[in-house]
Amino acid sequence: MSATPEDPRTEPEPGSEPQPEPWPEESCRIFMAAPFAQLVADGERVDATWRDRLETLRLALLDRGHAVFNAHHNEDWGAAGLPPRECVPSDFRAMLACDVVCAYLGSPVSAGVAVELGWASLLRKPVVLAHDRGATVSPMLRGLDSLTRVTRIVLPRGLDEAGARELAEATDRLAEAALADGASPWRCARLTAPLRYVAATGRTK
Repeated sequence: MSATPEDPRTEPEPGSEPQPEPWPEESCRIFMAAPFAQLVADGERVDATWRDRLETLRLALLDRGHAVFNAHHNEDWGAAGLPPRECVPSDFRAMLACDVVCAYLGSPVSAGVAVELGWASLLRKPVVLAHDRGATVSPMLRGLDSLTRVTRIVLPRGLDEAGARELAEATDRLAEAALADGASPWRCARLTAPLRYVAATGRTK
C-alpha cells in the first residue's frame, strides 16, 4: 500500500535523514592499557599514587585531542568494577574501534595487558609498548612487531611524570602515522560514548 502525506509511514525526503556526526580531524581513539589488579591497594580501589600516574597519562592523551578508553577511569578506579563477563566484552569492543593502543606493561608484566596486546596484534592495531627498565618481557611480547607496527619504550624510572609524557608523545606520533595510513571504518563520533571512550571535548592538541 502506498504511503500518503497523512500516513506516519511516509518516507523521508532524500537527504533529510540524520547524518553521522563527523569525526574530528587529527583525532584518534586511543586504547590505554595498564595493569589493574596489581595496582589495587585495599582490595577494591587502585592505589592513589598509581591513580595519579595513570591519570597523568590519560589526561596527556586527551590534551593532544584524542578520545581515550581506559578501564581504570571507566570503572572509577575499581569502585565501580565490572564482573569479568561484562568487562572483557567491553574492553574487546573498545579494542576493535581503536586507532592506536597505548600500553604500559607493569612490573611484573600484567597478564591482562598481555591479553589485550594479543587482541591488538590479531587486529593489526599499532601499539606503543612501554615497560620499566629491567622488566622481564616475554619473547611473545618482544615479537609483536612481526605482526603489527610497534613502538617500544623503556622507562628508566617507571611510569613517573616524565615517563607518562614520553609515552603520550610517542602515542601521538603513532596516531599521526595511523591517520596517514587511512581512515578507520569505526570513525563515527556517535560511537565514542557507547564504546566508553572519553572524548577530548574542550581540549586542544
